[in-house]
Amino acid sequence: MSGARRAPVLVAVLTAVLAACGGQPAPPAAPAPADTPSARAAAPSAAPAPADPAAACVQQALDGLDTRGRAAQLIMAGVPADGLTGAGRAALAAGAGGVILTDAAGGEASAAQVAATTRAVQQAARLPVTVATDQEGGKVQDLKGAGFTRIPSATAQGRDVAGLREEAEGWGREMSEAGVTLDLAPVADVVDPALGKANEPVGALDRGFGTDPRRVGQAVTAFVEGLDAGGVDATLKHFPGLGRVRENTDFAGAADSRTGVDDPGLASFRAGIAAGAPVVMMSSAVYERIDPENRALFSRDVITDLLRGRLGFTGVVTTDDVGAARAVADVPVGQRAVRFVAAGGDQVLTIEPGDVEPMVDALVEAADEPAFAARVTESARRILALKAGRGVLRCAP
Repeated sequence: MSGARRAPVLVAVLTAVLAACGGQPAPPAAPAPADTPSARAAAPSAAPAPADPAAACVQQALDGLDTRGRAAQLIMAGVPADGLTGAGRAALAAGAGGVILTDAAGGEASAAQVAATTRAVQQAARLPVTVATDQEGGKVQDLKGAGFTRIPSATAQGRDVAGLREEAEGWGREMSEAGVTLDLAPVADVVDPALGKANEPVGALDRGFGTDPRRVGQAVTAFVEGLDAGGVDATLKHFPGLGRVRENTDFAGAADSRTGVDDPGLASFRAGIAAGAPVVMMSSAVYERIDPENRALFSRDVITDLLRGRLGFTGVVTTDDVGAARAVADVPVGQRAVRFVAAGGDQVLTIEPGDVEPMVDALVEAADEPAFAARVTESARRILALKAGRGVLRCAP
């Protein structure tokens, strides 16, 4: 299915599920269920099952989860690409909703090894999980053993936008055949030409498609549609853009003093959303003209008002890695999840599988507040709908 065709399908699933539960794609204002221990344990939905089969499947899965189960769906944990570890099994046993395949512990994992890992992951999971990896190309490609094409850098990809869709379809097919369902790519950031290589997170690593928002948007569209045709979902990153910062948020804090809510650089993200990308990854930088007090991943102004409100995005909002990133090191592990979800985010990504338990504990504790419990439920719906849209989550007739 092309990106253009997948977009309305996923939106329809989300809309049907949210409507059936009395919500909207934006964070809900509707009252939460009664705040009692028994209600939080069962966390049922009183709404009738939606007529659409995919939406009905999502509702069935959601109804089978208590508050803790719903909270666990919001966490994606790291697993080495060449084998499921004990820590990974523990994360899945705790109900983690997804895994990200990281660099192989023993070198480069082949497609056969990755396929074996993803099968083991799904067998160990309480519910089918999203399996993600980082296949941008160039310096950022986690799967590069036998059976995986060596992908050129985004800078090189951007020189041939006309051929990019077909190439991305091939890369997507390789991932899909190995059991991967989500690529944490493409990078939609538009690099400031005045910075160039001084832009550490993107420009210095050749991770960007270019410096012109329109041209970047064309490449993003081709990448998104190609991956989708190959059987894999795309992730737009790092919203609202890391092209104007100097520091890499993996290793330090970063701030952008120029990007605003009407910035031309957002055009590439708009293009990716229009192309059907179902996931957007948040930046961990501070955007002083939007919300000078909070990093983007903790900012309601950025996630709810700008991304969901102005840009109309209804899919899954994910973090960048919050397990090892220095930009959030001063925030307790559990609160990284709570603050992100409170701002309107859905999926918390950590390469540290040991983070799952404290993150889930913190989300469950915060869900004592009915409004936050409603936020957790809404995000769990979105994540389950993403799985249903890609065929990961299936229900018996």
